[in-house]
Parts: sequence; C-alpha cells; structure tokens
Amino acid sequence: MQITHLPGRGLVAAVVSSIGVRHDGAHALVTDGLYLDLSRALRNPAADPTMRYRTGLDDDVHAHVLATPGALEVIFRTPVQLRALADEVPVGRLVRLTVACQGGRHRSVAVAQTVGRLVWEAWGGAYGVDIEHHHVDHPVLSSSTPA
Repeated sequence: MQITHLPGRGLVAAVVSSIGVRHDGAHALVTDGLYLDLSRALRNPAADPTMRYRTGLDDDVHAHVLATPGALEVIFRTPVQLRALADEVPVGRLVRLTVACQGGRHRSVAVAQTVGRLVWEAWGGAYGVDIEHHHVDHPVLSSSTPA
C-alpha cells in the first residue's frame, strides 16, 4: 500500500482510499463513508498497452484518466459530498471515501489523488488528508484473471 499524507494544522479529518474490487479482500476495505465505483463510469487506461503496467500516480496516466469523458464531473462533485459528510460528523471523527475500479492501479488511484487534494485545498490545510492506495502495487489483472 502507498499513502500520500497531506498535513494539516489539525488532525487528519479525511481518508480517501483507492481499491481494486477484483482483488481478494477488497470489499472488506470498504467500511463507512462514501463509495465511488469507477469500473463502468470511466474507460480503463489498462486497455492502452503504453499505460497498462503503469499507475494513476504517473503524470501521463493521471492526465489520461482526468481527460476521460465524465471524469471531471465526478471529480468535482465528490469533494463537495465528502466535505458535506464531514460537516455532519462529530469533531475528531474521520470521514472516508473509497474509490474503486477493477484493478486499483489506474482510475481509482488518479481520482483518489485528485479528490483528496481538492478536499485538503478546500479546507485550506486546516485538516490533514490521507490518501491510501491499497492495490496500486499489485500485479495488473488480465480480463481473464479471477478476483
């Protein structure tokens, strides 16, 4: 797992996680909070041989995901929802967002990174945000690879 920590003057208030739903145990990582499944919402960069073995942490793969039709709508809507949820929970409790795609290497990673940063920026650095990528280092799944 890789973690990006965006520090705040206060405690970490949000955790944004990316997962690949076809990996064993992935659904156990979904606990509470918001869930965003991109499996059918955005085209899969893994279909492009030049991006297949790279991740949403790579600048060109990240840009490719964000340029996918519909991606920016999802990306700009989700931080608003996460911040609204944060306004409803008691101070000191974490809000969570799980972003899912099939393999957890491309779409979910790029969107989680972007949403996490947008939430952190909207809070003006008052609160920390952790962005966790649970399957970014796992092998690329083929279309015939079982979950």
